[in-house]
Amino acid sequence: MIGTLRKHSQWLWGIIITVIIVTFVVFFSPDIGNSSGQREADYGTLYGLPIKRDDLAQAYSDARIGYFLSTGQWPDRDERARMFGFNLDAEARQRLLINHHLKAQGIAVGDSAVAQEIKNIFTDPQTGAFSLQRYEGMLKQHFGSAGISEAAFERFLQHELGRQQLTRAFGLVGKLMPDRAADAFFRRENEQAQAEFVFLATSNNLAKVKLDEAALRAWHTNNLATYRIPERVSVHYVFLPHTNYNAEADKELAANTNLVKLMEMQYQTNVFRYRDTNGTAKTFDQVRDQIRSEFRDETAARIGFQKATEFGNELFKLAGQTNRAEILLQLAARKGLPVKVTEPFTEFEGPKLTNAPNNFGRTAFQLAPDEALGQMLPALDGVYFIAFKERLKPEDPPFEKVREKVAEDYRRAQATELTLNEGTKLVQAATNALAAGKSFKDAAKEQGHIALEVPPFSRNARGIEIVESRGIGVEELRDQVFALAAGKVSSFRSVSGGGFVVFVKSFTPVAEEQVKAELPKFAESLRDNRANYAFREWLGREMERSGVMAPLRQQAKGGDSRMNVIE
Repeated sequence: MIGTLRKHSQWLWGIIITVIIVTFVVFFSPDIGNSSGQREADYGTLYGLPIKRDDLAQAYSDARIGYFLSTGQWPDRDERARMFGFNLDAEARQRLLINHHLKAQGIAVGDSAVAQEIKNIFTDPQTGAFSLQRYEGMLKQHFGSAGISEAAFERFLQHELGRQQLTRAFGLVGKLMPDRAADAFFRRENEQAQAEFVFLATSNNLAKVKLDEAALRAWHTNNLATYRIPERVSVHYVFLPHTNYNAEADKELAANTNLVKLMEMQYQTNVFRYRDTNGTAKTFDQVRDQIRSEFRDETAARIGFQKATEFGNELFKLAGQTNRAEILLQLAARKGLPVKVTEPFTEFEGPKLTNAPNNFGRTAFQLAPDEALGQMLPALDGVYFIAFKERLKPEDPPFEKVREKVAEDYRRAQATELTLNEGTKLVQAATNALAAGKSFKDAAKEQGHIALEVPPFSRNARGIEIVESRGIGVEELRDQVFALAAGKVSSFRSVSGGGFVVFVKSFTPVAEEQVKAELPKFAESLRDNRANYAFREWLGREMERSGVMAPLRQQAKGGDSRMNVIE
């Protein structure tokens, strides 16, 4: 039984987390006070003083609202949060520190500024007027369901506006840039380079490589690890797609007498989402079917996950008696569910299933014959249940079995070496030719290559088609060119698919007319960027000095992994 709980701890934790999230929203609502007689939990310290529960509660609320306004999803419900590297705990503690400094600096944002910010956010893009309906729809449909009150939203805006003032105050040093420095930086950034380059494609040398049998065998022997087939597993699986519950979802929606109003609220609070290819907002009637379909999919997913949880509860209850693959097969047979088998796969590649969740492979590799059942694995369009089938040991296939792959790798490696030699030879030939008064193009032609001209570009160039079409990154070309003096040739630089040599013809200063026209805006932007950088530098130092992140660091080092919410 203990082994079963260990194997299914992630699945069980998923259910526990659902409960915790709900509790978290309630306990960390700034509108809920401490119960009498409740002792204060340890939330860490800020500049040596204990962090208060209500202060941290507000910071968590701010962090959640901030994420929602940026992405349209709540961080505890959005799979992308982890992909984006968003850490709710760290974000909340950073906001806690900023809120502390707002008080310390005496920065208070008035109600009129908050009201104006609300008007700015909820202005109808079509009419330019404040939309009370959109605002109330946001409060009821999105904030209400997430435990966020109107008062909490207003406090968030107060803190956000205060944060802007704090940025200006501590970023002031970044604003102190002399006009002369901004002018010099603008001229440097907008100086135009004229260059030519030769691209040497590795593919041009593939046909020159001789495939000697002895050389291929030697290559295989020296690179056995490259051709080794790693450990693989194969599992039985049952997939419960959410689409199985589309009909039930349609029935539930049809019985909802408030459906049209809910759909209208969805449209009003997500108007930017429903646009045509030209960016023009569509009318509600134009997107009615789309919104209805989204509601159906969400409802089917909810029902599907509930049914999958019921299946999982029954499955793992049986597994408490004997945790073997037969449990999944027998239960699926009783319920008329098809059981399939994956092809053997490695832990990191995972199975050849287009919708398999990222942790499918990792979970499968934790299984064994006597601990055969894996955790419940939610995917975007359904839920997987898996059971161990077999484990295949690593193997080194004989040369004959991988000869074709060995030949391909050997040919490409030798072609790459030939390309490098050609590039090095071109650099030397071009250097000598330029010293003798010849052109780079002529030197390239004598070596059997064609030199191409690059349209004039600056240090902030983003796209150069003639370069990018040959697999050369614009940034890499810029780095090479602006590190050279006019009249000089670069070394050979390897890139995917080959390599290149570039010659700098000249540099042209930015026109004075452009300086006069663009420098003021550039200087303003530059000072803003430097101010933001100065603020981030200050904030980083204060986060370190205040100790606000200490509990999270303790967790990362393997300390007490429990997060105090409330006791």
